Amino acid sequence: MSININIDSVVAWFKSKNVTAHSIAAVAILAATAITTDQQLRDFVLGFFTAHPKIGTGILTAAGIILKYSHSSSDAGAVAAAEKVLSSPNPPTPAAVAAATPPQEKP
Repeated sequence: MSININIDSVVAWFKSKNVTAHSIAAVAILAATAITTDQQLRDFVLGFFTAHPKIGTGILTAAGIILKYSHSSSDAGAVAAAEKVLSSPNPPTPAAVAAATPPQEKP
């Protein structure tokens, strides 16, 4: 199994996500960098999770739930995803799209 990652796919992924996804990724990268470079912080984090193991489980569970039910695509990402679905071997019919479209609210 090989994974082909090139700069164009990374740039496209960043463009397809919204500002919240970028902010969360930046905070996660900063936290990971701080933990791996500062021995005192690393010892604190390891000691904290050793003393309170259920907190780590809770954090991972919450992250999994948020990941499952959140959608972080920008408008451009949503259009790109829709184009991918429409070009699939079995695209949805116009009737299926109409049935899945929520009704518009009246102003």
